[in-house]
Amino acid sequence: MKILYVLPFLLFCKISLAQRTTFSVGLNSGISRFAGPSAEKTTSSSTGGPFCNCAMREASYLGSVPAATYGASLAVQHEYKNHFLLGLEAGYENLRTRINIEQYQIDDMIFNTENAYSITRNHFINIFPSAGYNFPLAEDLNLSLRGGADLGIGLSSSSRLVIRDIFEDDQHADRDGLAPGLDFRPRIEAKISGKRLGLTVNYSHGVTNWLNGWAGGPTELYMRVVRVGVQYRLF
Repeated sequence: MKILYVLPFLLFCKISLAQRTTFSVGLNSGISRFAGPSAEKTTSSSTGGPFCNCAMREASYLGSVPAATYGASLAVQHEYKNHFLLGLEAGYENLRTRINIEQYQIDDMIFNTENAYSITRNHFINIFPSAGYNFPLAEDLNLSLRGGADLGIGLSSSSRLVIRDIFEDDQHADRDGLAPGLDFRPRIEAKISGKRLGLTVNYSHGVTNWLNGWAGGPTELYMRVVRVGVQYRLF
């Protein structure tokens, strides 16, 4: 009867010893945008003034127009004998969003702008724990599918207003308090890899409300991210 107690332990040891651990570095790029009732594709702005009898109105920076994003990461992954995967990835990324500027008002003069926009840059330390399965396709060729969640630790946010029709220089502003302390984004990822190089495609769907606790108007804002990346296995 003692063998019945020993067998599960031996099986666990066999699976554990059969695992393969890999360490990789990666670079990624893609697009990110805001979503939710507070996100907008276009906006306008006004400097205010006595002739128009209007108050200054800042251009919105909560854009739903996709903008280029980039990041870098380190990853460790365990593959068991049954091809089950456990992984952990950590790195830095800059998630950017864009809103287009349709009109800019200076006192009583209204200008229709062309190619004017505001870019918001959101800096994160991102941690991605994941689990999945590896499908061997051929020798040194694998397809893996993983799921997990981005745990984005917000560092800072800032915006850059570009209206070249009116201003020669761009206008920069810090957006303190915009990036949440923790942005939780469920994520799915596919990776095709050879002996050393791998190509990843993933999508992250943020569920953390960036405007939680804000007052006035719609106060729901979420991050959406699509990435394409390259990973190089160190060992």
